[in-house]
Amino acid sequence: MDLKQLETFITVVEWDSFSEAAKRLYLTQPTISTHIKQIENELNAELLKRTTKKLELTPEGREFYNYAKAISRIMESMQDSFSKKSLTTFNIGASSVPATYILPSLLTKYHKSHIKTLVNIIQSDSLTTIDGVINGSINIGIVGMTTMDKELTFEKVLSDKLVVVTPYNDYYNALKKNNVKISSILKEPIIFREQGSGTLKESMKMIDALGISKNSLNLIGTANSTETLKQCIRSGMGISIMSKLSVEEEVANNQLISFKIDDFESVRHFYLVYRSNSLLSEPVIDFVKFTKKYLEENF
Repeated sequence: MDLKQLETFITVVEWDSFSEAAKRLYLTQPTISTHIKQIENELNAELLKRTTKKLELTPEGREFYNYAKAISRIMESMQDSFSKKSLTTFNIGASSVPATYILPSLLTKYHKSHIKTLVNIIQSDSLTTIDGVINGSINIGIVGMTTMDKELTFEKVLSDKLVVVTPYNDYYNALKKNNVKISSILKEPIIFREQGSGTLKESMKMIDALGISKNSLNLIGTANSTETLKQCIRSGMGISIMSKLSVEEEVANNQLISFKIDDFESVRHFYLVYRSNSLLSEPVIDFVKFTKKYLEENF
């Protein structure tokens, strides 16, 4: 008796038909009949009563069906367990800009050549992602800032620019047309990213470099999501300072306006971050190499 015969018996019982079982198992009906007969011969027991109208389980058939289902469940559990063990799994932490505008296209291409790798994406702000790398809950991160922590290695993999982002309307279109200074635009109601955000950290550097007092800013709120922030700006709530990469689509579709910051070198960088004192697994090393190559070719 083999597993194929058990599967045949279970299917015949559950579909109450030899012909339907043959269709489900892609076998001929005579093969189905042979499997059932072989089981009955081996057990020296009649398992199914065959009439012209229906099939009926004998008491022995009912007992055998229960055993067969138990064996089937054990086999499925074993196969599921070992298939999961064959997968390579690691956690990627990312701040909002790389999580939303870099990882989706990167991972789409990555999985085409790494079908047995399961990647868990954990989105947070840069500082929380870095903390996750330190405590081991994240294998590798992509963040918009660095720290002085000697346990970590930061590798610059992508550069972007900060821009001032405003609603798309006649007022701000006129400001753009007239080349109004950024310092003047920053007097408008402004919304920043939350504490811990790499974008906020770089924005504060820019404001200091422009000689603008933080106390003079008309701060009306913060947002811990890039998408939420863009929706607030589109609704006319205020302006903000954001990564150019995060608003390219909206600017192209005349939903938002972006202003270059000419008076300041507004380049911001994104980094791969991982622990310096721990050996990276082969899959993570491979992902680092893939990410560097992909970003170099596509951004």
